[in-house]
Amino acid sequence: MNITFAKPQYLWLLLVVPVLVLYLINECKKIRKVASSFLNTNNESFTAHTSDQIFVRLWIKGIFRIVAWICLVFAMSGISWGSVSTPVQRNGKSCAFVFDISYSMMANDAPKNLTRLEASAEYAKMLMDYMDGISISCVLAKGDGVIAIPQTEDLATVYSLLDILSPKLMTSQGTSLGKGIEAALRSFPSSSSKAPVIILFTDGDETDSSLQPALNKAMRSGVSVVIVGFGTERETEVTAGDGKTTVKTALREEKIKNICAEVNKKNQSGKDFSFIKTAHTKFIDASEMSSAVKVIYELRNIPQDKKQLSAQDILTGFANQEDAVTVSYEMQSVDRHQLFITLAIILFVLSLVISEFSIKNLKLISGAAAIVIMPMMFSSCSTNFKDAKNILESTWNWYHKDYNKAISGFTETIDSADKNGDDLTKQYALYGLSVTYLMQNEKNASMERLEQISPDAPVKIKFASYYNAGIIAQREGEYEKAISLFKLALLVAPDDINAKVNLELSQTQESQKAKEGRQEMTPASENKDNESDVEKTIFNRMRENDQKQWKNYENQERNSSVVDY
Repeated sequence: MNITFAKPQYLWLLLVVPVLVLYLINECKKIRKVASSFLNTNNESFTAHTSDQIFVRLWIKGIFRIVAWICLVFAMSGISWGSVSTPVQRNGKSCAFVFDISYSMMANDAPKNLTRLEASAEYAKMLMDYMDGISISCVLAKGDGVIAIPQTEDLATVYSLLDILSPKLMTSQGTSLGKGIEAALRSFPSSSSKAPVIILFTDGDETDSSLQPALNKAMRSGVSVVIVGFGTERETEVTAGDGKTTVKTALREEKIKNICAEVNKKNQSGKDFSFIKTAHTKFIDASEMSSAVKVIYELRNIPQDKKQLSAQDILTGFANQEDAVTVSYEMQSVDRHQLFITLAIILFVLSLVISEFSIKNLKLISGAAAIVIMPMMFSSCSTNFKDAKNILESTWNWYHKDYNKAISGFTETIDSADKNGDDLTKQYALYGLSVTYLMQNEKNASMERLEQISPDAPVKIKFASYYNAGIIAQREGEYEKAISLFKLALLVAPDDINAKVNLELSQTQESQKAKEGRQEMTPASENKDNESDVEKTIFNRMRENDQKQWKNYENQERNSSVVDY
């Protein structure tokens, strides 16, 4: 069992525990000595309160409070153990290219007398021709793993790296494919809603046996890994990094296949994975017929029942948008801080009860508490409470920009509400999920969730759904649709000034678009002298927003940095 702490610095508070224990022992001895001096054991009124009994009660009371303090410290430190499969809804794909640039990749047994490294660069270029809309990061793996290019859709930067791939780009010795996988995992933004895929270009030679643990880590994070093998199984001599030593190397196909089989078996078996589709690892020999199409299958998330599509259909984008919205399952550690908070409260309450009641009365109190609590535990209210708790936690994650956890929580709540027929909870979860997608600039996914919100939803949810949908339509240039959505929002909340302003802007932009045949509108204040005060206010506000956006754009341009290869 792997126990982890999110905030281990709070564990320093446990250093006071030995001091508290010594203080408790000392005080209990003093009280026992004093009590024995004045208690009359012959008096019947004191028969239940001898010095020994007082000592035991004070001792138990102190121990309970010390243990409660320990539980509170563990709760503050964010203790967690165990794991659970959590559904995370994804939109689109992001990819990490991991290039093995060790000297074994310099063997020239690839087709057309290319080295394995040159062949992997050409192979990656071919894949990039069919990766429209997929962001890419590049990782170099040798004795270490380094992120050469973070996630980007600027393919020109990636091409520039592919042209200069060489073992000399890194000074570290050996081959650590596992560190390359771990660097690729770090290259995916934690707040991204895109489904990540890692493509490793290698011959399978490694010096630290780190590939299998790294693949396990990737799968438990919900990341699929495709290993593309280069070279032949016939050994070829290459010169090592010292320029003198000659070593033999070959494509370790059987070794990689065995690793993939073991990783898949370990992570896709058991009750957590018996009924869900999750991440996986796969080996593809680059020299096989249509091997690139198999890789595209993984990047485009083509389901098994759709793989009868021809290679041309896949590569020309026929299946480009198949299953754009997917659900992947990540193994996440189970947070236990609430358990320890509950234990701390229970122990503190027991410390008070023990000092006031006899053992006989404690038994009666425990029985009565069990009779009251047990029906509550099995009532239907627990389900509603759990869903409400999930919405609250997801909203908290949203405010902290942990969008993946927020998406996971809202998605789980929607499924639970559907199962229990709780339409009200479902409306709140749908709205939360739509706002989370909107923060990630996933406008289509956000609009899809907003359209699922019922017209019978609470007034605030209904207004916010119409208003946000109008904002999305306005940003996409669909001004007519935006006008209708803002009108619906005003029917729900007639006094909302923001909806009125955006309605006026959409109407003006729609009229300008129809008149001039373009989306950009010319401020009416420059063409008309008889404009109303409302129009002046609207256009002044637009000018201020445009100026702010232009300044922000200039600042971003000044601060941006691109690695020059």
